[in-house]
Amino acid sequence: MKLLNDPLKASILLRSLPRAFDDLPLWAQLNITHKCNLDCSYCTEYDNSKDHVPYEDLVARIDHCHALGCMHVDLIGGEPMLHPDLAKLMKYVCSKGMTTGMTTNGFLLTEARLHELIDAGMGKIQISVDALNPTKETPKSLKTLRKKIEMVSKIPIWFRVNTVICEQTVDEVEDVANLCFDLGVTINFSCVHDRGRLVTTNAERYLEKVRWLKQQKKLGKPVATPYYLIHYFEEALCGRPVDWTCEAGNKCFYISPEGNFHFCYHIPSTRRFLSVTREELAGYRTKKGCEEECGVDCVVQTSMPYSNRALVLYVEAKERMSAAFGT
Repeated sequence: MKLLNDPLKASILLRSLPRAFDDLPLWAQLNITHKCNLDCSYCTEYDNSKDHVPYEDLVARIDHCHALGCMHVDLIGGEPMLHPDLAKLMKYVCSKGMTTGMTTNGFLLTEARLHELIDAGMGKIQISVDALNPTKETPKSLKTLRKKIEMVSKIPIWFRVNTVICEQTVDEVEDVANLCFDLGVTINFSCVHDRGRLVTTNAERYLEKVRWLKQQKKLGKPVATPYYLIHYFEEALCGRPVDWTCEAGNKCFYISPEGNFHFCYHIPSTRRFLSVTREELAGYRTKKGCEEECGVDCVVQTSMPYSNRALVLYVEAKERMSAAFGT
């Protein structure tokens, strides 16, 4: 098993530097299947009445990601591990000089499958965990997935657990995080959104957990969420939305199972992906009109350093200094 495709490897990060100055994309999310083996109450990103995307269609979309200048392609679903050609797809992405990874619920992950995917070129894996104990609404629990997480944690791969702070999980956020810390596993978190709009109904409770996680990061615990994104959540939950410009459609984008181009999953498409050009992407560095209430953390995290660099530098410097001096 060779780990050659880590998206955070120095040589790959060096290759990504021009993206700070050009109009080409960093990454794409390629949805490869409608299907999922779970039924989480808050999720709207699966449809078991539909099938997997054919391999040949996905190859064409991967080719176009490469032509547009993408550096990384995440394979998502539904549950990507249900797709029979997942390893073959990862190998193909890497053959085009891009890195790849997946977000999975982890239920189908075995040691043999993990090694197969890494051998195929997977350089990143994110397992979604919602709670300490499983419920019908949140089956992705640490109790259910602990052995899977321990298995992946032993492999030198870009790995993190992702958890969503929502009504069903807010009381267990600290327990989930502390167990991950005990395992030495990095955790990333986001606040729940409803079709892209940040949910603020229980803002005070969510804010308490966001601030607790920030404090754990300052204490040196493995929290992957950058300070500027934590600041974004804090301000939004306090009713003080941060000014920023969505770079989705340019630095990142989403490709639906039907082959449509989206700024993100939650914004309706107006184009077929294979018809999108580099020139068209360059025009998407303007406000989309949905920034104020956005809860799509991956898009916010990607966009902020480009659209509000001064704030990002200020927040990161301030919080790192605070952590260093214990304030």
